Amino acid sequence: MTEVPEYLFERSRQRRIDLGLLDDDGGGTPSASGASEGGALASSGPSSADVIAAAKADAKLELQAESGIEPVWVSAARSRTKIPIWALPVMFFLPLWAFVYVKLTEPPPEPVTAITEGAATYAARCASCHTGTGAGSEGGGVGRPLYNGEVLLTFPKLEADMLHWLEVGSEGIGIGNAYGATDRPRGAHISGETGANMPGFGGALSEYKIYSVARYIREVLSEEQISDEKIAGRDAEWEALGGGKDLDGGGHGGGH
Repeated sequence: MTEVPEYLFERSRQRRIDLGLLDDDGGGTPSASGASEGGALASSGPSSADVIAAAKADAKLELQAESGIEPVWVSAARSRTKIPIWALPVMFFLPLWAFVYVKLTEPPPEPVTAITEGAATYAARCASCHTGTGAGSEGGGVGRPLYNGEVLLTFPKLEADMLHWLEVGSEGIGIGNAYGATDRPRGAHISGETGANMPGFGGALSEYKIYSVARYIREVLSEEQISDEKIAGRDAEWEALGGGKDLDGGGHGGGH
């Protein structure tokens, strides 16, 4: 048998006192029951297994006592300031209010006119060949120039030949045939003579879009000078054809 040192019993006793499981008699002397128990253990000579079991029991008692202590993070969570109930709906509707505020403070969209619609259609369908400024072959493009009054020399009137030319293109006029004004300075233009054939847009664009892009070419790129009364009449014609419904140009350009 292994004799258990006295200091182990004293340490076990002190731990029980610290945990409140045993009264401190102040003299370091075990109680009667403890004394009798100690005497019995001393007389009987406890084994090492008894010592291990006693240590495990002490550890279990210590764990049970410590489990009643609230962790620091739990105490902090209990003591922190809570969000008031009335603030919850405010926080819920705050993103919606921000969205509405932004929408209300945005400037209104620019109104769609024949010229703005024509500009969008020109950028999508014509600029690749005639360039954005209408310079055409004079500015690195493959189509005929449309700026500086050039298109007005070819088509003196909007309604006469220009709309038909935009609708049918080179193939519709016939390769080798003249189009536009035959008395044009430096001679009439001949369909296909530049090698960059003009596509017809009659099957790709609605009437009002062809009308608006013709107006943009004439009034903006070629700087046609017309009266306010004529502009009002053209606006009315554009609206009668269905203009002002959208701003969808789409597609690719062609030569002129």
